[in-house]
Amino acid sequence: MKLLQANESDNDRLRQFFSHTIWPGPVQLRFERRENFFTQYKNQSDDFVTLMLTDKTETNILGMATLVFREGVLDGQNQIIGYATDLRVANSRRAVLQWSQHFLPVLEKELNARNCNYVFSVVSRHQRQAYNAFIRPRSPKRQLPRYYLFRRFDIVGLHGLWPFAAKPLPGITIHSAVDSELPEVCTYIHRRKKIQPMYFGRSPEEIYEQIRRWQSLETSDFLVARDSQRNIIGCVAPWSSRKIQRVSVGNLDAKGRTFSDTLRMLSLLGIAHRLPMPGSPLPINYLTHLFADNPDIFYSLLYNAWKRLNKSEVLAYPHFETHIQNVPPRSFISSKTSCGLYCVMPPNVAPPSFLKPTALGEPPDFELPFL
Repeated sequence: MKLLQANESDNDRLRQFFSHTIWPGPVQLRFERRENFFTQYKNQSDDFVTLMLTDKTETNILGMATLVFREGVLDGQNQIIGYATDLRVANSRRAVLQWSQHFLPVLEKELNARNCNYVFSVVSRHQRQAYNAFIRPRSPKRQLPRYYLFRRFDIVGLHGLWPFAAKPLPGITIHSAVDSELPEVCTYIHRRKKIQPMYFGRSPEEIYEQIRRWQSLETSDFLVARDSQRNIIGCVAPWSSRKIQRVSVGNLDAKGRTFSDTLRMLSLLGIAHRLPMPGSPLPINYLTHLFADNPDIFYSLLYNAWKRLNKSEVLAYPHFETHIQNVPPRSFISSKTSCGLYCVMPPNVAPPSFLKPTALGEPPDFELPFL
């Protein structure tokens, strides 16, 4: 097997391999990239490397992943932070182990070239093969990347709103942003990010540029919450990835079928949005740039975002276990998928102090569309 660096000429076969893999769970999801496979990464940074594990003939792709590098703040220091995303490996343990062995020297090379100390990645508990191969304890003598847990989180899906749901706070206003408000929104986001253990956007100006480079994210997508003194107290930008990648429903296990049947019944009462049939698109609106000064404002933002959905759409956001404020409100019919955000390090490097467990605290800066 060979590990190669992909380029634009590999676009079609990367798209084909990527679309044939699934995100496991009670409801399997399939992701299909649109015309340009690399647009997903260009939304985040110009500095990224896509790697392919191929057979000896270099014709069949057996695995892939992308390393995205961005300037950010981690453990109170400005530095280059890496993120390993879109890990897809063929359904065989040999391919998984070969990937780990080939990946380590390339990982070290890319980190050294950028003076980058830390790379993060997400692994779902439902990805059992990857979880067993990468994360479970193994002999320290084996030269494989080490995965250290940084934070646990749930991917929360909002599928319905109960009839007895609480109303939003009456003393605040929530409206769609206009271009003249965006600098003020960026200042608010920067203030909230500065208390996070890891964040991107070291100034309001950098956050403004990040938003502008994000394809199909418009100023009017932002919902801005203001108090009676017109101060910003929360914001969220529901965003659909349909122009970049198509998300469709795969197979359902027993738990998934029960949930789907429940949603279908509740949809007849106008309470929930039903899941599409297997093979059909699942329109997800990701709640990006989600910040609120307290849980009531958080709920009000979710309530307003829900009321703007079409009947087939769902909302999704990450809830980190240490962040009580973003617990899914009981007024919503919700689902969750357990994941972990891991720090991936070479085997000869000791884990840093910021990986120590914390009982409560702010979540890291993490946008779910870039999972």
